[in-house]
Amino acid sequence: MDLGSSERDVHVKNRAKFAGYLVLAIAVAFIALGVIDTLFTSFLGSVWQASVHQFYIGTGNVFVLLFYGQLVNFFTWNLLVHVFSIAVYIIAYSAAKKHRVGSMIFVYGCVVLWVCQFLSTIAWSFFALIGNPNWNTESKLIITMAFFPMFLVFIFFLDIGCDLATFMGDFIKDRGEYKKITYKVEVDGKRKIIYFDTSKSRINSTINALIFVMIDQVLWEQGDSGAGSRFLKSTLMNLFAEIATHFNFWPKFKNGLFKLVGVKIGRNCLISQYTRVDHMLPNLVILEDYAQVALSCNLITHTFIDRDNRRAFLYGPVRICSYARVAAGVTITPGVTIGEGAVVAANSLVNEDVAPYTMVGGIPAKVIKTLDPASYAERIEKDKRLDNKLLADKV
Repeated sequence: MDLGSSERDVHVKNRAKFAGYLVLAIAVAFIALGVIDTLFTSFLGSVWQASVHQFYIGTGNVFVLLFYGQLVNFFTWNLLVHVFSIAVYIIAYSAAKKHRVGSMIFVYGCVVLWVCQFLSTIAWSFFALIGNPNWNTESKLIITMAFFPMFLVFIFFLDIGCDLATFMGDFIKDRGEYKKITYKVEVDGKRKIIYFDTSKSRINSTINALIFVMIDQVLWEQGDSGAGSRFLKSTLMNLFAEIATHFNFWPKFKNGLFKLVGVKIGRNCLISQYTRVDHMLPNLVILEDYAQVALSCNLITHTFIDRDNRRAFLYGPVRICSYARVAAGVTITPGVTIGEGAVVAANSLVNEDVAPYTMVGGIPAKVIKTLDPASYAERIEKDKRLDNKLLADKV
């Protein structure tokens, strides 16, 4: 990769972030100015009255004319652009299987446009709120403080927008190399390895937007993903995964969020806080009935191989079978199955299958002892009776 181009991309992303933070800083400064002007203007003398107070009033008039006065026009055009972009997105997404490069440029462009629309809606709504002539200053300040959580949302989506825009820029820049890269897929047990031959192109790393798009194509061909971008989906679904990872305690709701991003979860499973599920291929994480994963584990379904002359992408399912227990701080690598009733000790690295009713531990994990399946028999029989009763009640 061209280091100069990479540095330029970073500068572009930083400038975009700076513009967003500048909007946020202006909003905060205007709030502070309003508070000071409202509460202390009579004590600040003629200089304040003639300068800052008049500036505040003049700026408020601009907000009335521009943001509040054009509010209907803004949302009308915003809606029309949104409807048009949805149509473009649907057409481009449908064509992505056959015309991946051109289609994905439109797909990425639509998503970047939606993020920009969302950010502009937050900013415009706030400034229209400030410019509403029907509210006094005290009411505007109160409502603005209630608006504060949206500033945090603004920062979050600003970062997502910059991330996607940078990825899209890299993809457009390298799109001409797409047909110069070939690949082959090898199956290694439950894992698959996509080897890329980049010898005829100027691409010399797997950390490249073009490689990510090619991975999408191969995943679709192998039946492991849809035609859309895993990078795109993982970026947007990261929000739900992060909420589930850090902020939710009750397992049923947490499991619902993980299912939303694609994780396959059976009945009465537990995923404890701070456990991370692979955001790129969460659909390859499988927890069978009554499986439990403790705090701060990592369930990894993919990895990049970029060393020597090898450029490859390795991926495979992580399956935790019924009644298996994974202790805190465990990392499980792609293609690993934790057998029924197995136990993995804390802080272990599991890179091979664990046999049913076996305790393992260490880096890498080794067998510690064999467990007695009979000790699970009573629990399993009871669960089967309850499950059968539940099925009967539904019928």
